[in-house]
Amino acid sequence: MPEPTAADDAGRRIQAVDTSCEILEALRDLDGAGISELADELDWSKATIHGHLATLADNEFVVKRGDTYEISLRFVDIGEYAKSQVDIHDIAVKEVDRLAEETGEVAQFMVKEHGRGVYLHKASGENAIQTASYTGNRKDLHCTALGKAILSQLPESEVDEVIERHGLPARTERTVTTRQELFENLEEIRDRGVAFDDEEILQGLRCIAAPIEHPKGNLHGAISISGPTNRFKGERFREELPEIVQGAANVIEVNATQV
Repeated sequence: MPEPTAADDAGRRIQAVDTSCEILEALRDLDGAGISELADELDWSKATIHGHLATLADNEFVVKRGDTYEISLRFVDIGEYAKSQVDIHDIAVKEVDRLAEETGEVAQFMVKEHGRGVYLHKASGENAIQTASYTGNRKDLHCTALGKAILSQLPESEVDEVIERHGLPARTERTVTTRQELFENLEEIRDRGVAFDDEEILQGLRCIAAPIEHPKGNLHGAISISGPTNRFKGERFREELPEIVQGAANVIEVNATQV
């Protein structure tokens, strides 16, 4: 990775901001790090790293503990504010919690941002398995039931923009990786009203999601339940659970008209 240089005055991007963002991403990925470790990870000089960390610390975006810098809790404040701007968030949270309790599985709520899916809420029922997703986690849209449910709401041109920006990388041998297969999948989702993830992001995990049609048309989201293949199979996977998920999505849509 080349050493950062001053931003081109004629360009729209500010190199210094890019640099700070990459440092923050590295701190998250490394679970905290010192200047030398960051310099090795990013292949930048220690002076560059130190200057950005000092500025971030002065603005309370990172904290220093000994020789290690970590992401600060200021991002919790910013993240909670961002969630509060999603006008159906509180409505969706209630339904996700109810869905998890009713099914005993993992239930989640996702919205689209920058061509990816962002998990905004997750709840676990009494039989729920452990999954790696968490609030704020971003995922490619093509490899999850939630993401495909969201893509099914979009016009073809916008789906193509997502593909061009993020590609269709394989997560398992079952992941949809071609444009034709994805569009065929999206057409099926529109016809039946639910999306399925059949071990497409993680082997042994299945998921069912329903799109949420926002009355103002300014938000693309979905709600889902996930579970292991030994419980998500047969009629339960293809008929019983999809009906429950669709019902939860419908409740959110109806209540959203009052927001």
